[in-house]
Amino acid sequence: MKFAILRFRYAATGRWAVSIRTYTPIVMPFGFLTSIEREQSFNNTSISQAVVIAVGGELVCALYIFIMQNVLLGNRYQRLQPLWRCLLVWFGAGFVRGFFTACNANWNFGYDYAFINRLFPSMTSTGLAMALVAFFFGSIERKRIEIKALNSLDQILQTDQVSLVEAEKAQKVIAQQVFQNQILPQINSLQDGINELLKDSQNQTDSRSLKTLYEQSVAVANSLQSQKGNLQNQQVLNSQSSENQNPYSYWSALLPRTLSVRITFITLLLGSFSGQYSRNGIEGVKAGFIGAVIVTAYIFPLAQIVKRDMRFKSVAYFLGYTGAFVLQAVYNVIQPKLLLVLDNPYAPWYSAIKTTYGLYIASVIASMLVLLQGSFKNLIESGAQLEKNVEILHLQNLALAQSTTESQFGTLQGKISGVSMALHLMSTMESIDQKRKTELLSGASQLLKESLNSLKIMKEVKL
Repeated sequence: MKFAILRFRYAATGRWAVSIRTYTPIVMPFGFLTSIEREQSFNNTSISQAVVIAVGGELVCALYIFIMQNVLLGNRYQRLQPLWRCLLVWFGAGFVRGFFTACNANWNFGYDYAFINRLFPSMTSTGLAMALVAFFFGSIERKRIEIKALNSLDQILQTDQVSLVEAEKAQKVIAQQVFQNQILPQINSLQDGINELLKDSQNQTDSRSLKTLYEQSVAVANSLQSQKGNLQNQQVLNSQSSENQNPYSYWSALLPRTLSVRITFITLLLGSFSGQYSRNGIEGVKAGFIGAVIVTAYIFPLAQIVKRDMRFKSVAYFLGYTGAFVLQAVYNVIQPKLLLVLDNPYAPWYSAIKTTYGLYIASVIASMLVLLQGSFKNLIESGAQLEKNVEILHLQNLALAQSTTESQFGTLQGKISGVSMALHLMSTMESIDQKRKTELLSGASQLLKESLNSLKIMKEVKL
């Protein structure tokens, strides 16, 4: 429970705690329709008189919200607001709307103030509706901020990736030059020296060891050529920037992309409680609850079609909205036959319009949440891939730098030069005894083995 309250507070008391931009298209139409229907029901006014009475309350309420969002909640962009302030603005808006609707009805048309019939429904419906709108749009805003943060992180990773790719290309050029200009010529010189010794008749007793050395030098040369070919043919990781997941504007969700079941059910329950309780008591709330269950049960299979089958998406939308309208109107007409006898039932046309509009608003909010969640998921996946690419590129550069440094500064060169020196000693010093020759050949063989192992380790690193 505490977590739910904190979640509501963090979402509903920030940027979207109150906004004339959300009140005008979402909350005001409900209140406007409620006022018109109420005036016609209780005072038997004409539709034109009901509209005039309702407009007066709505205009003053809009002015009140405009003032409060700049005075009482003016710093909501920078920090979360105290919950009591938000509640005061939300339910205060309903009080202002109901109070001035009553005043307009009395001052201009002589009807009774009827504050009880006007204030309580207006406060509950407006206050709860504004709270829900603040929560949903606050949740959407927080998700948009998270997406912006992930976009920034992706841009940093993409920049690192580009830098590492360029560094890898430079390292490969250096490594190829080292192989071509320094290592391979020494290996070729080594092989020539071994061949010369094999041709000398004085070294026939050491021919087996010399042949082993020659085979090892050939293996080293082949490994170097293979490593050089790998560097030339290796594909560089794609450094192309991923598509920027810019959060779309709120206007893009005016055409819903889904049918919401849960948010529709919550909206209809809110409407049944705030509108029916003061009008018909518990029986009215019960009738509204049953109507909400019927409509959402009808919407549920159509919502599944919209999610899973693109071929019938347009048909599902059409059946969803028209069906909800017809179903709610028929339900209001047959309520007495279902033993739901209400003292002041809603007009079928009003109940049907309110239900259809509630479905539309719920679907708009759900569409925004779904699209933002999809963008968030895509950014998480692309960020993970970018992080993996950066790590791979970092390891590649380390491996290339290590192998290049080892080659340039003499680790391999020193080992190969040591073998060449041993062969040189054997070919130029006639006084060297057989035991010493064997030691030199053994040492030379060990140096070549170490060189070959170093190249194998370099090759095993997946570049």
